[in-house]
This record gives sequence, C-alpha cells and structure tokens, in this order.
Amino acid sequence: MGYLLVALRLLTGIVFVVSAAGKLRGRDAYARFRAATAGLAPGLPSGPLAAAVAGGEVAVAPLLAWGPAVPLGFGVACVLLAGFTVGIAFALRRGARPSCQCFGASSVPIGPVDLARDLLLLAVAASGGLLSLTAGGPEALAAPGLAVAALAAASAALLVVHAAEIAGLFTGSP
Repeated sequence: MGYLLVALRLLTGIVFVVSAAGKLRGRDAYARFRAATAGLAPGLPSGPLAAAVAGGEVAVAPLLAWGPAVPLGFGVACVLLAGFTVGIAFALRRGARPSCQCFGASSVPIGPVDLARDLLLLAVAASGGLLSLTAGGPEALAAPGLAVAALAAASAALLVVHAAEIAGLFTGSP
C-alpha cells in the first residue's frame, strides 16, 4: 500500500503544482483565470473566489509532501476538485462554455472532458485521503518501487494535464 500512497500523493501534487503555476505565472494569466472563474461561478465574487482557489492549489503539494499533513492535503484537494466539478457541471448545464484556465492559458472552452477529468482526480484524491488515514505506520519502501511509483504518477499527471488536447485528437475539436 505504501507505493500506491506515494503514487497518489505525487499524482495529486504534480497536478496541483502545474495548475497553480499556470494560473499564477503572471498578471495576464491570473486575470484570465479570474475571468474564467466568473464564468464558472456567476453571482459569486470572482476576485476572492479566484484567490481562494489559487491559494488552495498552492497549499496542496506542500501538505502532501509533509507526512503528518498528508490527509489534510488530500482533503484540500478534494474540496477544490468538488468545487471545480460542480462549477463545470452547472456551467455546462447552463450552456455556458468559458475557456478552461485549469492549467494556464487556453482558448478551449470547458466541456465534458474537463468534467470527467475532475471527477477522476476527485476519486484519486479521495482514495489517497482514505488510504492515508487507514495506512499503518511508516514502512520501508525500496528505491526501485519508489521510482516506479514516481514514473507512474508523472505519466498519469501528464495525461491528466493534457486530457482535453488528447481528447481533441479523437474528436477533432480544439
């Protein structure tokens, strides 16, 4: 179970690092993210909501890296992902299709792929949280197993971050 927990921690952490970096890499990127937030959550103050989301995303990776805080890190990730999932679902239901600023600048509107991606990540984070709460004490993990867990997590993160582009290859959409 130790290797699985390592892989879940790394996958979740990498995705949130990439997401936060894409939103916070400059004023323009943050302004686009804030505008997209307004499109996903009309009626809510987009400035404070965007700041809370960005702050939460920045917090996830360090929490997942520090042993005693791992359950909290997965909990923060679950709250964020649940919010993203609900926001995207309601936007799609309203017929709104703001551009997805999930991982930085993009002109591609949100769609079902984004909803599926966030549901998958929510399942990953929830599984990691439950596993971190039920796992026994520290166990010795071998370097080769850790390398495999890290490679699997990095590969999965790459697929998650580029899910919309990958889906576009098969659907012909941007």
